[in-house]
Amino acid sequence: MILYQTTDASLTYSVSTDTMYLSYSASRLSVSFGQAYQLALEEMLRQNVGKLLLDLKRNGPPGDDTDEWVLEPLARTLPTEFTRPIFIAAVLSEGQYQYQIGSYLPSIGSTFDTDQVEFNYFTSRREASAWLNAS
Repeated sequence: MILYQTTDASLTYSVSTDTMYLSYSASRLSVSFGQAYQLALEEMLRQNVGKLLLDLKRNGPPGDDTDEWVLEPLARTLPTEFTRPIFIAAVLSEGQYQYQIGSYLPSIGSTFDTDQVEFNYFTSRREASAWLNAS
């Protein structure tokens, strides 16, 4: 089911896997991603969905700070208490993945109670989906 769609972003929900899927195709993260991501987080809360697959694999340079665009809004949007755990898988290009792993700030990751939110980076959509399905 399509929940939101623009030229840069598409948010869908799969009933069979109980997962939201946000695909972003622009070459750099921008305000349009922020809007789509905010909507995805709000829909997760509204519909009580605990899984989100972020497809950020694009041809842009690896310098986008995904922590700023993904983890910080997550910390601001989600309440401190959840009715269920939240699992988010971000699919990045190999270059983006290497950049994110090399520049990861533990202080941002510690914003979440690990029993409530699990966030993981992948370079393969298949691996990301498998991780979400196992969660």
